Amino acid sequence: MAEVVFNIGKQRIMQGLSDLDGGDLRVAVIKDSKAGIVSTLTDLAAIDALSGVNFGPDRVTLTSLAVTIVTGAGQAGAATITIPASANIALGILFYDNNGQAGTPPTGDGSRFPIMFSDTGFSTGVDLTSGGMTVTLPNGWLRGT
Repeated sequence: MAEVVFNIGKQRIMQGLSDLDGGDLRVAVIKDSKAGIVSTLTDLAAIDALSGVNFGPDRVTLTSLAVTIVTGAGQAGAATITIPASANIALGILFYDNNGQAGTPPTGDGSRFPIMFSDTGFSTGVDLTSGGMTVTLPNGWLRGT
């Protein structure tokens, strides 16, 4: 699967509703299954409703957000994130906007918008039981050309 950039995420970035260098962007672990995660899903509730797909117990806020232009392409950067230990196998991570509709606080996963899912480097899964996981995000975890 590798990466999925969600259409709603692209749309909200282009409309200025999802702020890549100052918004409330977060990461959730996807566990149990990643089947059915496609670019046309519009919110976290739709992802959670997929058969077998579940979120890990912790959602981590991205910090040190930055947008830069490198060789004509815009790219987003953020600080390293730490996912706490839990009795789960991580199959990938989901980047999402926690700002809700037009900057209002979210009222649940139906008003949280997916930006990107990645399972690169997860192979058959990462066991979070004995210490969690540290993810170093490259400058350019999301690129626009």
